[in-house]
Amino acid sequence: MRLIQLFLAANFLLLSSCEEKNYTGNNQLSSPDFKVDFPFPTADKPQSKLWYMDNCWWAILPKTSGPSLWQRTETGWKEHTEITKSLEGIPGRADVWAEKDKVTAVGVNVDSLVVFSLQKQKNDSTVWWKARVLYALHPPQKTDKIETATIARDKTGRWWVAADASENICIWTAGETGENWEGPFILAEEIGKDDICAVAAIPEGVAVVWSDQLQEAVKVRIHRNEQPPEAWEETEIIEAGNKTADDHLNTALSADGTLWLTTKNSVDSVARPQFVLRVRSPLGNWVNYPYCKLDSVKHPSRPAIFSVEGNPALILSGHTVYNHTNRYLGKIEFGMIDTANPEILKQVTTVITPDTARWANTNFINDITGPKAPFPQKAPWIVLASDKEGSVYEADLSTYFNKNEN
Repeated sequence: MRLIQLFLAANFLLLSSCEEKNYTGNNQLSSPDFKVDFPFPTADKPQSKLWYMDNCWWAILPKTSGPSLWQRTETGWKEHTEITKSLEGIPGRADVWAEKDKVTAVGVNVDSLVVFSLQKQKNDSTVWWKARVLYALHPPQKTDKIETATIARDKTGRWWVAADASENICIWTAGETGENWEGPFILAEEIGKDDICAVAAIPEGVAVVWSDQLQEAVKVRIHRNEQPPEAWEETEIIEAGNKTADDHLNTALSADGTLWLTTKNSVDSVARPQFVLRVRSPLGNWVNYPYCKLDSVKHPSRPAIFSVEGNPALILSGHTVYNHTNRYLGKIEFGMIDTANPEILKQVTTVITPDTARWANTNFINDITGPKAPFPQKAPWIVLASDKEGSVYEADLSTYFNKNEN
């Protein structure tokens, strides 16, 4: 396995002011908040492209040149063009891991991955960003094709990147600095070429979950913090049979150590649930909850899930709704997870709707993305979606759901 280390000269950028309480953006949007020159920039189903830092929301989104850095300010979303320029040539379809003063991301090419970082730098009272490319990662074979990738860090400080590579599920790892990566270690073989995976931090280590449509199964492997990088537990089947698998995965971790995994199945039958919520308890036990039925007009797809700081019982799940009679009338819906409710998702509400007059049956909204970390209690709960023209739409979920409600 050949690993190629890259170097990028430091680039610095002044952060602009951002007081969330003065922001007056729309809650239910029909017009874009900003635009990039890349179709569906919030796509890549398991990926998280947003984070909250220094009282601001931030996003890394793809442009044709590479990753672009965006900040939500008093007057709307603003691009930091110097950082965008410094990352030219790096794959822009990125998954983000944010910490107190640093963001580490993995960008996805069809045949390789690139890990890069944004580090806060302080000079007196001024805060700057420093961008740096850390490493290029390659699949087992040059002919292997990668659809998507995600990144996580365990409690020991070790980094993990997971990706599908043709018919394999692969993992790469590095120490605390994010340099000198090892791998890939192959966690699963002979999966379908349409299958994907996601890596998620859990209290005892990391979990890699993936779809296996050939065996109609959703599977997981665990790496525990005290074990060597190559020592993974045996594959566990979360659920199998009845077309339970599809290549739609999204995860969230709540403060009590519960891992929430929302997936789409392949049933695709009217009056049957399209999604399955898979809940891993802090003790490692899984329970599966089918939800969100398909009807003759509304086709739910691409589910996403998010937790809330300080309230582990409050879990929000959203999805795209395709309109079977006119796909350009699709929308983004969210609701609250309640596993005691037969419907699983309650208080379902539309948070982003299409501007059909503007689109004239040529476009639609899709692909929810949000943060890996829980939504902060004392700030807006921001998610984004996008369209094929590169337009990006915002929704503030805190205007729809009570922060203290279970």
